[in-house]
Amino acid sequence: MRGPLPGWLVGIARRKIADAHAARSRRTELAAAHAAREGAGVPVTAERPEAALDRVLVTQELRKLPPVQRQILRLAYFDDLTHVQIAERTGLPLGTVKSHARRAILRIRRSVAEGSASEESVMEGSASVA
Repeated sequence: MRGPLPGWLVGIARRKIADAHAARSRRTELAAAHAAREGAGVPVTAERPEAALDRVLVTQELRKLPPVQRQILRLAYFDDLTHVQIAERTGLPLGTVKSHARRAILRIRRSVAEGSASEESVMEGSASVA
């Protein structure tokens, strides 16, 4: 035994209380955000303009991927399959599915980061000209 029983019990109780408090806080925040959307008259199903732009960006980046990586990401994110299910469906080894998914995500992330960096440099250049 590492420590006295009362100390161990107090530690367990403290963690349970902290977990319950965190869960209650999350529920309160979600309820407040929902009420703010409802109170602002914005329908819950309304899509932000940024979401449409994000969807276009993701579609463009998916087209740049090799077909195998594109298929794996589509199965993972749009069909909501696990890596194991994707491996079974495609006949690829599980490690290969995981590697393809990781490389595809990193490639998209890098491409998006480069695109936003080039947009910022264009914006800074136009601001210094004005």
